[in-house]
Amino acid sequence: MLSRQGKSIRLPPSGIYPRGRLRYEKLISLAQKAVSDDSGAIITYVGLVKSPGPGGRRVKELLIETYSEHSGKTLRNICREAKIKHKLSVARIYHFEGEFKVGEPLVIVIAAGRSRQNVFPAVKEMIHRYKTQPAIWKKEVYYDESSQWVR
Repeated sequence: MLSRQGKSIRLPPSGIYPRGRLRYEKLISLAQKAVSDDSGAIITYVGLVKSPGPGGRRVKELLIETYSEHSGKTLRNICREAKIKHKLSVARIYHFEGEFKVGEPLVIVIAAGRSRQNVFPAVKEMIHRYKTQPAIWKKEVYYDESSQWVR
């Protein structure tokens, strides 16, 4: 994609990445350089490991496993469709896999477009879809060393 300065800027493709492979700050910097001239908004969402989990128990760590071929393709399709539907210049979802501590990022969503009126709804839709469509599994490990697979 061409930047405002006419240079080619390449964001990594949407997909599944090992924990720590991509840095949030670098992705944001690239996204800011990659937006088109008519883009007036960039919105980022960073999903973090939280505690307590959905069942109310204190989470020690979270294990993310994926069927990466299916999940990566699904994330790219979500972004492609959001880009068309919401007229975005940038749409990316980066989901991480591996073992995570509370507070660490699990997913980064980046969208850019003409204004907040089209970008906010796009990000909300992208988040909803990445939580329900790709083959991604989460295992919460608790402080008593018990664990549970959660959606």
